[in-house]
Amino acid sequence: MLSTALIGFLMGVGGSIPLAGPITMLILGYGLEGRIRQAALVALGSALPESIYAALALWGFGALVDEFKWVGPTSHAIAVLVLLGVGLFLILRPPSSKESSTGTATEGEGAKRHLLLGLSITALNPALIFNWGAAVTMIYSLGLVEPKPQFAIPFGLGVGAGILSWFTVVLYFLHRHHKRISPKARENLMKGMGILLFGLGLLAAARALINLS
Repeated sequence: MLSTALIGFLMGVGGSIPLAGPITMLILGYGLEGRIRQAALVALGSALPESIYAALALWGFGALVDEFKWVGPTSHAIAVLVLLGVGLFLILRPPSSKESSTGTATEGEGAKRHLLLGLSITALNPALIFNWGAAVTMIYSLGLVEPKPQFAIPFGLGVGAGILSWFTVVLYFLHRHHKRISPKARENLMKGMGILLFGLGLLAAARALINLS
């Protein structure tokens, strides 16, 4: 089971590295603004449902989902909405300003909000279970792990640990160096990431419409 958890850890790290994802863009956006705590909460919130999706994929839930033909198109539609929504958020979001502390209650509400933001964006993207299903198929074909129910939990925990470890490294780097980036450059980077995500959403929507026709 330790080897299964280690494979999950490595896949969690590898799956978090690509930049063209809504969660990664959001975390980088907060990190570039120096809002490391908020970025960490988004990362923590996103790791939980993705770990569950990875565990379900190894358990064999992906094959069950494939039986219901409506799930695929629905998951793609939700993924498009997530890309467009987060893209617009990054494009239209006003530049951040240093906010003073307004008390423990407000900080607690903010923590819950950012935790739920990461959780909801990931949980509402059921396409992830197909992605993890494909990943599990690959490692199974290589003989690295067997898709058995008893391995699902250590695999999912490993994936979650890998995701959080990668974002910890990224946020540590941003915490050390984000002040070297001017506010104008940070604003342009945020808008650029938003435009990229929005463009990917439009591209995904166009591909879906072409496939339907």
